[in-house]
Amino acid sequence: MKSLSLDPQGTATKNFSMGEQYHIVGLPDPTVDHEAVNLRTLNRKIEERSLRPGGENQIVSDLQMNNRKVVGLADAVAPTDGVNKKILDAAVNSIRSENEQLILATNENINRKVMFFDGTSLPEANMNFNGQKITNLGQPVEPDDAATKRFVGNILRKMTFYVNLEGAQENLKMNNHAISGLAKPTRPNDAAHKFC
Repeated sequence: MKSLSLDPQGTATKNFSMGEQYHIVGLPDPTVDHEAVNLRTLNRKIEERSLRPGGENQIVSDLQMNNRKVVGLADAVAPTDGVNKKILDAAVNSIRSENEQLILATNENINRKVMFFDGTSLPEANMNFNGQKITNLGQPVEPDDAATKRFVGNILRKMTFYVNLEGAQENLKMNNHAISGLAKPTRPNDAAHKFC
């Protein structure tokens, strides 16, 4: 018969084998972490941390699925029930169908109230830009195309302006600018230059 080797303080000095045929009996429930555990305590702890098919216990922390599936899930009934793919697909398809019907039903109104960037719709009234600008405008090609300030300015710089004063009923204000290139006067009321 083997004996348990203990030191003077009563602490085992080496491992002791039960020979896989003997038990430790009469072991009380443990009270501290380093005490041996009896089968009753072990089963109770396993049961506390296990899910029973009857649903008597509840999960008290996150459940790590490790990339596994929950299979055989029944159709949801309560708002907090898990949803299977069949119910999810049906809900998504219902929403998609409702949205498509809404789009089709309002498409005509949308086309009348929205101007698309691809040029497929045309404005039906004057547009109020509320003080905003049209920017990045291309060069005009057709006579009724809009033109940028730069384009108009370039045209004006190349133009020579003539003022027809015949029959004028108001004075011509020169704003301190001279009139040059006057022809020699031929009538009594013609303007004359300095060296006539």
